[in-house]
Amino acid sequence: MGKTVVLISSKGGSGKSTVAVGLATAFSLEGKSVLLIDADEGARCLDSMLSVDSETVFDISDVMSGNADIENAALKVPGLNGVSVVPSPHSTDALDLGELGRLAEKWRTRFDYVIIDTKGQLPVERLSVLPKTADFISVVTTDRIAVRNTGLLCTKLSAFGIRPRLIINRFKPKMQDGSFVNIDGIIDAASAQLLGVVPEDKNISALQGPILIGTAAAAVFRIAARIDGKNIPLPDIKKIL
Repeated sequence: MGKTVVLISSKGGSGKSTVAVGLATAFSLEGKSVLLIDADEGARCLDSMLSVDSETVFDISDVMSGNADIENAALKVPGLNGVSVVPSPHSTDALDLGELGRLAEKWRTRFDYVIIDTKGQLPVERLSVLPKTADFISVVTTDRIAVRNTGLLCTKLSAFGIRPRLIINRFKPKMQDGSFVNIDGIIDAASAQLLGVVPEDKNISALQGPILIGTAAAAVFRIAARIDGKNIPLPDIKKIL
């Protein structure tokens, strides 16, 4: 039986989709099979990031409505053995996340990992219908508003029995005012257990494809290993500055 990973964020611009691609890359390199689902309706990007957008015929809403099956809709990603991606719909009509969650539970009997990249700023009530067996991961930058909103989101989700872990993404050691970022303060404000810190990295670009090199890739690979149950120590922040 595989594992479902749900990536969430309290606002756009956190780099959540890039993290999704990075995790899929890391799992692939470990010989795992991955189904990557773009559930960011109206903002389809994963098929472009993974260079399969020209092959897209169906999206996840087609699978959920019965117009296509997962074999027809999932596109195999070149260069990433065992990774397939299902695009999101261009329409902004709300996906039934409860039904998507039920399908994910079925698909994880066929894949080692089912990664669901959700839309940013989704109401807690919509996220709460996803499987409680999933690993929920909140991706946040060091932006003060993003951190505050992440704390609100994680606190509300805990009332539904969901306790997301935290990835601090696009980490820079200094804020715009020149002061140093307080990692412990971010963790406390976000009300979530730290899963990893991904530094800002010039190797990452919006349409780069699989993330293989650089400090960000190395950090995401360590995060993937933790998700996979390996005992990888959390980072010494001073070593990634």
